[in-house]
Amino acid sequence: MAKPTYQDATLMLQIAQWGAASGANEAANWIWSDQFIPDYAGFIEKYPPGSDGFAKVSRVCGWYETIGTLYKQGLINEELLFDWLAVYLVWDRVKGIALGQRAQLGEPRIYENFEALAEAQRG
Repeated sequence: MAKPTYQDATLMLQIAQWGAASGANEAANWIWSDQFIPDYAGFIEKYPPGSDGFAKVSRVCGWYETIGTLYKQGLINEELLFDWLAVYLVWDRVKGIALGQRAQLGEPRIYENFEALAEAQRG
């Protein structure tokens, strides 16, 4: 991919600002806490839909899903993105929840771009 441009940097900063404004950064910190349960069954038991914990994981997954969609469509510079975020580490932390939601709802597209982005970064 081409060397990042000022336009790429501007998009990155806009995404970062959106993450901060939406609470995705705070939610991302929470998923690394002792309160987070990476097992889907245990997580849903403690944090059912509508709970604050469920909302935090949804916020993180939604933020990364959006970035993954931009990446999939070639709208964000890969070199800059992978230098900025350790996507695969976050995916590995929340994948039990994301894949559990996918299975429970029977919808294979749930967080598919987040997962694909993590796999692309892992290489």
